Amino acid sequence: MRLLWLLVRDDGCMTHMRYPQMRRLRRTFAMAAAIAVYSLFCWGSVQFQVLEQTQAGAVLVAAVGLTGLILMGGSFAADIGRRVDTSILGVAQGVWANLALIATALLVTDVMRVMLLVTTLLSLQFFALHLRRQQVLWIASAGWITYSLVLAWRLNTGAVHDPRYEFLIWIGYTLALGAAVLISGEVAQLRTALTRRTRELEDTLERLHELAMRDDLTGLYNRRQLMEYLVRQKALADRDALGFTLCFVDLDHFKRVNDKFGHTRGDEVLKEFAEIAMKVVREEDFVARIGGEEFVMVLINASLNDAEMVANRLRQQTQVMAIDPSDLGFSVTASVGIAMYGGGEEIEQLLDRADAAMYAAKNQGRNRVIVAIESETPGIPRATRHDLAS
Repeated sequence: MRLLWLLVRDDGCMTHMRYPQMRRLRRTFAMAAAIAVYSLFCWGSVQFQVLEQTQAGAVLVAAVGLTGLILMGGSFAADIGRRVDTSILGVAQGVWANLALIATALLVTDVMRVMLLVTTLLSLQFFALHLRRQQVLWIASAGWITYSLVLAWRLNTGAVHDPRYEFLIWIGYTLALGAAVLISGEVAQLRTALTRRTRELEDTLERLHELAMRDDLTGLYNRRQLMEYLVRQKALADRDALGFTLCFVDLDHFKRVNDKFGHTRGDEVLKEFAEIAMKVVREEDFVARIGGEEFVMVLINASLNDAEMVANRLRQQTQVMAIDPSDLGFSVTASVGIAMYGGGEEIEQLLDRADAAMYAAKNQGRNRVIVAIESETPGIPRATRHDLAS
């Protein structure tokens, strides 16, 4: 019973199985239920004597049931790891459902026959909600061909008592099937269009979300994303999972680049610097632009010595970055302040320590790396520090 409950549920409670596998497993369960219902229906029809009890009829019913078992086995094989298109399984099972209804309809009394044939028309609308228009047409065509062949076989063997009546039912079913195919085709087309629009909307929302996380100019993460990231890393570090070290970076005298070469070249320099910053860190590290020419690098599970080596590598590569061919002597330098997260420390305190270390680097001549003492927060007034940023 627990297994059946897991098959019906769709809340991800079986974390060791992926959602597509769970969906296919439910498809297999539904196929098994359909076979059971079909078998029960045939048994009841025999008991109430509304099903022809002939050898040919028994063979036909057995063939339908065996085909269903084969399809269920194929569906189960897909569940355990084979790569099978779920839409193909859906078509096969849809064909089987129509064949079962039609084959049985030709063996029961007139009232039951009409009911089963009408059920095949209704089933097409259900399949249109899950399959493509062409696939629904395949199911309808397979059903009509089966109906025509079995009816012709029964007429040839003399099993039909009133051929004209059977022929009228065949004509009526053909016309009704054509109308059902047109309607289900429109439903399938609308569903396909809606699915495409939904995917486009999801892609657009994902791009908007990505844009909200990124700096427009450099493509690095922005200040808001940095703060969210630091909150998560602080929670991990407080659980003794992973520590981290923060590098606060500011480009020295960057205003001179804009004044001498223009803001367009200044923007290009910022993008080139962002590329350098991404190259000197590891894949698991985090780089953000928090405004103007200020950047922050978060180095995961890195010691102060590790962070100092990364910061110096960044500083050296920044210094040799070509700014303009007409003035090879002009260069951009970076001042870096480093602070390692201390247990229980607030994020703002950590940023202040790294910020203060960065301005200490500027005070000591710029183009250098200063490491903040873990237990010390330099008391440089913020206004004074920002006066040194020019």
